Amino acid sequence: MNKSLTEQCDISKSFMMKNLDKSKYIKSISNYRHEDLLNLTMNSTSSLSILNSYYDTIVEDLVTNYSSETSKNIYLEKVLSHFKTVLNYNISDGKKLRGTTVIDTVRIISSESVDELLLKQAAILGWCIELMQGAFLVADDLMDHSLTRRGKTCWYLKVKEKESAVNDSFYLYSCTFILLKKYFPTNIKLFHLFNEIFQRTVIGQGLDLETPSYLPSVDLYTEEHYYTIVTWKTAYYTIVLPIFCGILITPLSFLVDHSELKSIAIDIGIYFQVQDDYLDCYGDINRTGKIGTDIQERKCSWLIVQAMKLLKDNNIKRKILRDNYGYDDENKVQCVKNIYEELNLKEIYQQYEEKTYENLIKRINQANFNSKQLEQLLKQILDSIHARNK
Repeated sequence: MNKSLTEQCDISKSFMMKNLDKSKYIKSISNYRHEDLLNLTMNSTSSLSILNSYYDTIVEDLVTNYSSETSKNIYLEKVLSHFKTVLNYNISDGKKLRGTTVIDTVRIISSESVDELLLKQAAILGWCIELMQGAFLVADDLMDHSLTRRGKTCWYLKVKEKESAVNDSFYLYSCTFILLKKYFPTNIKLFHLFNEIFQRTVIGQGLDLETPSYLPSVDLYTEEHYYTIVTWKTAYYTIVLPIFCGILITPLSFLVDHSELKSIAIDIGIYFQVQDDYLDCYGDINRTGKIGTDIQERKCSWLIVQAMKLLKDNNIKRKILRDNYGYDDENKVQCVKNIYEELNLKEIYQQYEEKTYENLIKRINQANFNSKQLEQLLKQILDSIHARNK
């Protein structure tokens, strides 16, 4: 998994040898320089494979960062060994949507000028975002009392003292800036971008956590409040951050200043979170790897907001939701789901998904980016999450 692109090129040639007549292979391969073969491999290798190929690199960077100081103290070495476990458990798997989006951005925006160095920088930035994502998830699972994540037991349930998971989340986030300092020491825009979006996400998470106290009844849950939460909590770091990171390391960095780019990226991020809310209730745990708890935690989710809106003239059903939403009780949870079924929220969600997809495509086409690459990128990201089931 963790091979350099040059090694992948050799693997690619080996694969070709197995699948082509040898004489034809020798004749065709003689027409390429090594650089041409490398470019061919880079273009055909998936962004996920490129991201994964630098995993060992970033882990080595992180666990050896203070090696000259820690090597003389066995207890510091034990702590660093623990943090290596934190890394491997919390960021090595998952969809890696955010990390691969950085690489996709660089490949599409830079097009033919992309090289191995640029892809490495994109992969490092991808891992910076995955580290931030890992930090958020470790903390989020603890705060939401979640049980599983990515098909595994949540990290706070694996450690001896669950409160220590808070410090582990701090470690994961701090790793982001170790890598930024090493690989992008003079790119102040990247530092500012990560700082801003981390804080926006923390504020969004705070709003999400405090909503049950700010709005003590689900009657008060509105679409406006919901979209405020998910814009700050999810959209910025899920879609805006990876796109901007990728663009900022290409020659076309000025594209981040286009007035429509951030707006469209945020709306794609909102669309992504609505999907997550739906999957929390209706997703197959074998695919999502997560047991949904939005109902039990009284989250201001898309489903409950739609239900309350549809029941605006039905006080009886609204009272049933008030009395049952936000309790860790199987019967109460099922009562809420029964009303969702009566309201046919599955079909309403499907309609929302298709309408939102069509509207976003239309906005991309009308945005006047003066960059076919940027249009292609946004459409590719949208297609990659459209109708997802995990």
